[in-house]
Amino acid sequence: MPALRLSPTSLLLPCLFLLLLWARPTHAFGAGNIASTAAIEGQNWRHGDIEDTLLNLLCTSLHGGKKFKKMDVRRVYFGNWLRDYSQAVDVGALKMVSAEAVRLLLWILGFMTFGYGTGEFEVTKERLGCYRPEEHIDNPKDYADNLDAREYDERLRGPVDEEVELAVDERTGMKNYIANERAGIETSAGLVRRLFGRSIELYRRYNRSGDKKDRYEALRLLGTGCHCLEDFPAHSNFTELALIELGERDVFPHVGRRTKQEIEGVEHPVYPLITGTFGGVDFLHSVMGEFTDKAAQSEVSELEGAISDAQKNREASSKIKELLDKLPSGILGGGESGKADELEQNATAAQMENMDINPKDPEAFVVQMEQLSSQIMPILEFHDGIMKSISIYIDKLPVIPDMIEEFQDNLNIFVFSLIAPFILPVIQQVSAELKTGSSEVIQSSVDQQHVVFNDDHSSNPTHSMLSKDHFSNILNEPAGKVASQVLKWVVPQIVECWDNEDIDADRTIQRIIAGVFHHPAKREYGDDGASKGRQLMFEVVRKWWEDHSEREQDDLREKLSRDGVENGLNHREGVHDSGHGCGKPIAMPKMGSSSGGGAQSGGVSQGGEPFDRVSQLAGEAVGGGALGGLVGGFVNNVGSSLLGGAFGGNTERQESSGYGDDGSYNRSYSEQGRSGDNYGQAEYSRSEYPGGRGHREEYSRQESSGGGNYGESRYESSYQSYESSESR
Repeated sequence: MPALRLSPTSLLLPCLFLLLLWARPTHAFGAGNIASTAAIEGQNWRHGDIEDTLLNLLCTSLHGGKKFKKMDVRRVYFGNWLRDYSQAVDVGALKMVSAEAVRLLLWILGFMTFGYGTGEFEVTKERLGCYRPEEHIDNPKDYADNLDAREYDERLRGPVDEEVELAVDERTGMKNYIANERAGIETSAGLVRRLFGRSIELYRRYNRSGDKKDRYEALRLLGTGCHCLEDFPAHSNFTELALIELGERDVFPHVGRRTKQEIEGVEHPVYPLITGTFGGVDFLHSVMGEFTDKAAQSEVSELEGAISDAQKNREASSKIKELLDKLPSGILGGGESGKADELEQNATAAQMENMDINPKDPEAFVVQMEQLSSQIMPILEFHDGIMKSISIYIDKLPVIPDMIEEFQDNLNIFVFSLIAPFILPVIQQVSAELKTGSSEVIQSSVDQQHVVFNDDHSSNPTHSMLSKDHFSNILNEPAGKVASQVLKWVVPQIVECWDNEDIDADRTIQRIIAGVFHHPAKREYGDDGASKGRQLMFEVVRKWWEDHSEREQDDLREKLSRDGVENGLNHREGVHDSGHGCGKPIAMPKMGSSSGGGAQSGGVSQGGEPFDRVSQLAGEAVGGGALGGLVGGFVNNVGSSLLGGAFGGNTERQESSGYGDDGSYNRSYSEQGRSGDNYGQAEYSRSEYPGGRGHREEYSRQESSGGGNYGESRYESSYQSYESSESR
């Protein structure tokens, strides 16, 4: 245990500051903002991609069955999304600022992500909750430095009983905190039982009463429970253990050499099924993802200015009023232009108050945050009311798509410009903790990352070493496919319970828990149909492995071996992603999309360009990855551009957008820069395809000196929805 160990949220508020900066109001509301989608190989998965599986499933078994609508998937994913960001409410953050301030920032972030911020999409204190290890199946070892976190928030968990919670259940081969509900401790299995039970209860009540609030809450709770189930293959060594069961004995199981033990019903000793411990470095790795130093540098500089620009945007005000008047009568209730005037006046008055935000004065700060929330709510209600009204009549509107998009873009920019005077003081004050947090991280030890290599008896690896959350991990694909298969097996059973009160909900939930939470060595076991779920999960891993050629399997064996993992070979070089969700940038969703950008935009990958040595060393000093990108980016803060700031301000940019013959919406950017004899040009383009068929991105860059080329790089990636890949 190092002398200084960061809690999962000791850097959280700086991270939220970055997340909000990265949600650009000028371009992030459109389809063409510069994304950080990685140069990917094969299929890549995050929670948002997995949730898109629901689009192929029935959300009701009544009247012949109806599939989940995209808006319903968004409601489910909201519950899923909240669980990732509930990590914001933990000891590290609560030592510095109130939980209400964190909620306020996440509320705005949720508004940007989902396109709505009120009603079923409001980030309330109750919905957000707080960090609970069992929600993510995190190993609770050394949580809160073994102090009682409930002193900061009574909803946080108490000290860990390592002897009980971290022990391996000899019946299942899993750590007790995962699914041993007989041990008298908090478990992920118990959490899923409560969430799905409540979801079924509320949906059945909706069927009787017709109260849509119950239905929306049932959908959110479904997403919350599914998040935990999806984390099982992503956060555990399930895939490695399945490969070992397939005969690949040299695959590293992420535990010490001497941790094998006998478990009930299995003839041979097995390594335990475990998940990772979650510290400060792991929080950044999980929420921020891996991004290059340059990506962090460029985005922060550019987007900080963009938020200020939105605040000063006077054109958006008159433009939105003009567009409101153009909409056909009967769609809106009337008087929206006057409401826009009123909201603008209120925002101006708040800005003139120049309220002093002091996060160090807890009581006064809570009052200030509550006041800000009450001022922001009417603005979001104005936006959501208009967008929901339009969504109802979208198919009937006698207007061209360009007008709808223009209206949505201007409404979003206008609304964000109104929010700016309320939210910017909070961001600016809270972000003052950034330098302190970064310096603490630089001093922290990364020895804990290698504990299972140094201790043959350890079964407590770190989350960042073990998890498959990020595209760079070569097991991200099979883990994501397993999670998708889990949803395809689980959700129809929940839906049947929603619609048929004669079905025993408790029995169904028990089958689900036993079918998902299991050791691959016990895949043939499971009562009452649970074995079906286990076998489906195992077959996904088998198929993924067997789909590789012998040469590819040999390459995977090397990368997944003990030495390969210790040396980082299990991560693809040059692959970077940023955060949770679908791998999309944060953006206000367009009409018809299932969700907003589920990932945080970290800027265009700067493929192959030489990093500044100072920022590189700073990043390496804290272990690289997301943390290195964060620290390195602030050590050397370069202005943003497609050219990475290489030519200072001597650049010219062009932008174009429009619809293609195939119905795609295309947006492109280009930039040229010159400094003395040095010349560079870069281009970025993005195409969004209709019908949920995904998008495609391209980035290219050339630089020359004295007439000769000295650097060239190219970035290309595509995202295809699960639905479209199945239909091909």
